[in-house]
Amino acid sequence: MKRAGAHQGNALRLGKLGVEKKSVTRITRRRPLTEKELRWEITYPQLEKAGSWEKVFGRDGDLFLEVGLGKDTHLIEQARFAPDALFVGLEYSRKKMEKLLFKISASGGQDNLRIVHADAFRTIDPAFPDGSLAGAFILFPDPWPKARHARRRLLQPKFLALLANKLRAGGRLEIRTDDPDYAIEASEALESAGGLRRLTGDLPYFEEPIDSGAHLPTLFEKKFARLGKRIHYFYLEKSVTSDVGSI
Repeated sequence: MKRAGAHQGNALRLGKLGVEKKSVTRITRRRPLTEKELRWEITYPQLEKAGSWEKVFGRDGDLFLEVGLGKDTHLIEQARFAPDALFVGLEYSRKKMEKLLFKISASGGQDNLRIVHADAFRTIDPAFPDGSLAGAFILFPDPWPKARHARRRLLQPKFLALLANKLRAGGRLEIRTDDPDYAIEASEALESAGGLRRLTGDLPYFEEPIDSGAHLPTLFEKKFARLGKRIHYFYLEKSVTSDVGSI
């Protein structure tokens, strides 16, 4: 399953912002990625040199972030569905990111899409100014059920509060999980994080997409649907004031 989380234990072999200082760029043991396939990767030093995401992409546009892509094609489809917007994905696993770069290239590429190989816990704050995101996705993150791994969970108050700060007023956060215990934990974490208004009314989440016509399922989500497995869909919006429905 596509899972995302922080990997603090690898800090000794990581450079600034959790990016590996040295890594072999390969999608298989047979060949390295081509320059064309690597085109869709952006490093934090490259972003820092450019000065902004608008300069990285060469144009303005609503900026969206997906945390923990795995090998899934969801963000590729989002970028294709909304060509005027800008999409950035963060993935910690170099292997998974390279497979995704290959898929982007094989699909014809998307000029409005870039992938960053980094630790989300350490990268989001310096890479995205407060109020800069039109939306964010956290789709089927690893629940890390063991207590000693709790710090790696994305759906915790500190990380969600950080992400909320990066959303502009009215910006949306979408979370999906198939894990019922993690859904309960996510509900509690969102209440503690604050700054977000539920679009699900009094319910913490829906069991169906809020807009089936615009919904883009992940590969595993399609598999879960075939198996009849329940999915928990969280839809939230950045609050301007603490109005009714805020959490």
